[in-house]
This record gives sequence, C-alpha cells and structure tokens, in this order.
Amino acid sequence: VSGHLENTGHSVVLTLDSTKTQLNVTGGPLSYRYQLTEAHLRYGIVDLLGSEHTINGRAFPAELQIFGYNSQLYANFSQALDKAYGIVGISILVQIGERSNPALSQLTAGVDKIKYVGEQYTVHHLSVHDLLPDTAYFMTYEGSTTMPACHETVTWVMLNRPIYITKQQLYGLRQLKQGEDESQAGAPLANNFRPPQKLHHRPVRTNIDFTNAGGNCPSMHREAYYKAHNFTHEHR
Repeated sequence: VSGHLENTGHSVVLTLDSTKTQLNVTGGPLSYRYQLTEAHLRYGIVDLLGSEHTINGRAFPAELQIFGYNSQLYANFSQALDKAYGIVGISILVQIGERSNPALSQLTAGVDKIKYVGEQYTVHHLSVHDLLPDTAYFMTYEGSTTMPACHETVTWVMLNRPIYITKQQLYGLRQLKQGEDESQAGAPLANNFRPPQKLHHRPVRTNIDFTNAGGNCPSMHREAYYKAHNFTHEHR
C-alpha cells in the first residue's frame, strides 16, 4: 500500500491510502471484518520506556499499533471510533536489534523530513504484512484507544513476538519535536505513550499453547515472557 507518514505532535502516524488498495483483517478473536486505516508509532526517549503494553511489568523501547475499523457495521473510522466493536488495534512490540525489520526501515527512512508538527512524506509500496512478526500466536482483550478520548471500543490483538529496530533508527525518531518549526521546536515527540491501565476484571485471552511451553512462551525475547496462569486459554 501507499500512504503518508506525519508528525502529528502526539505521535508518528501512517495514514493508508485506501482509495487504491484496501487491507482487511478477519479471524482470530474478531467476529467482523476490519479495514486497516492507520498505524501509530509510540516510543520512549530512553530504551527502557516507550511501549504502551508491558510484559510482566517491563516496557519495550517502542510499539507499533495498526488500527482498523469495523467496515461491516460502520462507514468509516470516525463513525466506528465510539461504537461497540468499532476498532481493532494490532499491537507489535519493538525491540532493539542489530538489524531492523525491513518494512519498519522503510517507514523510518524519511523521519528527518517530519521533524516538526504537520510535516509529512509519502511512503510507497509498503507491505503491511512484512511489518508483522513471524508468529500465529497472540493475546487479545477488549480495551480502549490510547489517544484522547480513550474510547473503550478497541479489540486489541497483541502479537507474541517483537519486531526489531536499530539504535540509529531510534535516534532519528528521538530528534522529532512537538513544535511547528525550529523557533518553537518544543519538547521531543518521544515518550508519547499512555501508561498501562488496570485490567478492571477484563479477561485476557490467548491462543498460545502453554502445555508445551514449560509455563512460559519462549517466543518473546529478552527475558520477557508470558506466564500461563495470567490468561484464560482459548484456541482458535
């Protein structure tokens, strides 16, 4: 797909051009078809913070969130945003590595062009599939959007492996500002994540088969594991 990447002052947002190619997500925990519309990149000013989801209380330096709306019930993303089963959010945790995910590199290649609010550049021929880690395992729960007004209408699907970003790419992202120009650059755009919220008795479901994982799921690297007793098991 093609789209444009923009510094919104709150996040780095990729808006997909749906006039040419429409991408849909179905299956897994979803009862409807969701059309993908945008992706948000959350990241920290230091490596220990950045992701909005945490594993056993531990954050990752960044998190990529791909959003779509329920196109079977609603006409567009705005209409679906405050409606039941309106939005899907696909959460991809991002870890530092020596080599970056190639599709993520395609996104970050022009961040020097969006240093200030409102600046954007076009991304051509991006494979959203290539942004996804190589795993069929996920966790899912009913939650909220993390941008105001935090509507509780999102089915979150959290993939069970990270993708990787280099230190150089993170450095480039950390140069982005919340201001509109050099004279009013303002604070860094980094640390644009919402702190984790309490579960409030919401079930977290998973298709991970813990019976063969020794109590932990080994596919999430760097000493961050999912523990079996935290989840109600459901295989789909």
